[in-house]
Amino acid sequence: MRKKENDQMQIAGTEEAEILSRLAAKVETAIKTIQDLRRERDELRTKLETAETELTRSTEEADRLTEMEGENERFKGERDEIRERIERILGSLETLDETAAD
Repeated sequence: MRKKENDQMQIAGTEEAEILSRLAAKVETAIKTIQDLRRERDELRTKLETAETELTRSTEEADRLTEMEGENERFKGERDEIRERIERILGSLETLDETAAD
Protein backbone atom coordinates (compact mmCIF):
# COMPACT_ATOMS: atom_id res chain seq x y z
CA MET A 1 0.00 0.00 0.00
CA ARG A 2 2.83 2.36 0.81
CA LYS A 3 4.46 1.65 -2.52
CA LYS A 4 1.24 2.57 -4.28
CA GLU A 5 1.04 5.83 -2.33
CA ASN A 6 4.69 6.60 -3.10
CA ASP A 7 4.08 5.89 -6.78
CA GLN A 8 1.04 8.16 -6.75
CA MET A 9 3.04 10.90 -5.01
CA GLN A 10 5.80 10.58 -7.58
CA ILE A 11 3.25 10.81 -10.38
CA ALA A 12 1.64 13.82 -8.71
CA GLY A 13 5.08 15.40 -8.24
CA THR A 14 5.90 14.82 -11.90
CA GLU A 15 2.58 16.34 -12.96
CA GLU A 16 3.20 19.33 -10.71
CA ALA A 17 6.66 19.76 -12.21
CA GLU A 18 5.17 19.66 -15.71
CA ILE A 19 2.48 22.15 -14.74
CA LEU A 20 5.05 24.45 -13.16
CA SER A 21 7.30 24.09 -16.19
CA ARG A 22 4.45 25.00 -18.56
CA LEU A 23 3.44 27.86 -16.30
CA ALA A 24 7.02 29.16 -16.22
CA ALA A 25 7.16 29.01 -20.03
CA LYS A 26 3.90 30.94 -20.29
CA VAL A 27 5.16 33.54 -17.83
CA GLU A 28 8.36 33.95 -19.85
CA THR A 29 6.32 34.35 -23.03
CA ALA A 30 4.10 36.92 -21.33
CA ILE A 31 7.14 38.85 -20.09
CA LYS A 32 8.66 38.89 -23.57
CA THR A 33 5.35 40.03 -25.08
CA ILE A 34 5.06 42.82 -22.52
CA GLN A 35 8.63 43.94 -23.22
CA ASP A 36 7.95 43.94 -26.97
CA LEU A 37 4.74 45.90 -26.48
CA ARG A 38 6.49 48.47 -24.29
CA ARG A 39 9.25 48.88 -26.87
CA GLU A 40 6.65 49.28 -29.62
CA ARG A 41 4.71 51.79 -27.49
CA ASP A 42 7.86 53.86 -26.97
CA GLU A 43 8.63 53.81 -30.70
CA LEU A 44 5.07 54.89 -31.49
CA ARG A 45 5.27 57.71 -28.94
CA THR A 46 8.45 58.95 -30.60
CA LYS A 47 6.83 58.77 -34.03
CA LEU A 48 3.78 60.61 -32.71
CA GLU A 49 5.91 63.38 -31.22
CA THR A 50 7.77 63.72 -34.53
CA ALA A 51 4.50 63.83 -36.47
CA GLU A 52 3.04 66.43 -34.08
CA THR A 53 6.16 68.58 -34.48
CA GLU A 54 5.97 68.32 -38.26
CA LEU A 55 2.25 69.13 -38.18
CA THR A 56 2.89 72.21 -36.07
CA ARG A 57 5.64 73.33 -38.44
CA SER A 58 3.43 72.69 -41.47
CA THR A 59 0.55 74.61 -39.90
CA GLU A 60 2.85 77.55 -39.16
CA GLU A 61 4.15 77.47 -42.73
CA ALA A 62 0.60 77.31 -44.11
CA ASP A 63 -0.39 80.28 -41.93
CA ARG A 64 2.63 82.22 -43.16
CA LEU A 65 1.83 81.31 -46.77
CA THR A 66 -1.75 82.50 -46.31
CA GLU A 67 -0.44 85.74 -44.83
CA MET A 68 1.95 86.20 -47.75
CA GLU A 69 -0.83 85.52 -50.26
CA GLY A 70 -2.88 88.24 -48.58
CA GLU A 71 0.05 90.65 -48.77
CA ASN A 72 0.55 89.73 -52.42
CA GLU A 73 -3.09 90.52 -53.20
CA ARG A 74 -2.80 93.82 -51.35
CA PHE A 75 0.35 94.71 -53.32
CA LYS A 76 -1.40 93.86 -56.59
CA GLY A 77 -4.26 96.15 -55.61
CA GLU A 78 -1.85 98.95 -54.73
CA ARG A 79 0.02 98.42 -58.01
CA ASP A 80 -3.23 98.62 -59.98
CA GLU A 81 -4.19 101.79 -58.13
CA ILE A 82 -0.80 103.37 -58.85
CA ARG A 83 -1.06 102.35 -62.51
CA GLU A 84 -4.49 103.99 -62.76
CA ARG A 85 -3.19 107.21 -61.16
CA ILE A 86 -0.22 107.30 -63.53
CA GLU A 87 -2.53 106.73 -66.50
CA ARG A 88 -4.80 109.58 -65.32
CA ILE A 89 -1.82 111.89 -64.86
CA LEU A 90 -0.51 110.97 -68.31
CA GLY A 91 -3.98 111.54 -69.74
CA SER A 92 -4.09 114.96 -68.08
CA LEU A 93 -0.65 115.79 -69.45
CA GLU A 94 -1.71 114.74 -72.96
CA THR A 95 -4.81 116.93 -72.65
CA LEU A 96 -2.61 119.84 -71.56
CA ASP A 97 -0.28 119.26 -74.51
CA GLU A 98 -3.23 119.15 -76.91
CA THR A 99 -4.75 122.34 -75.54
CA ALA A 100 -1.37 124.10 -75.56
CA ALA A 101 -0.78 123.05 -79.17
CA ASP A 102 -4.14 124.49 -80.28
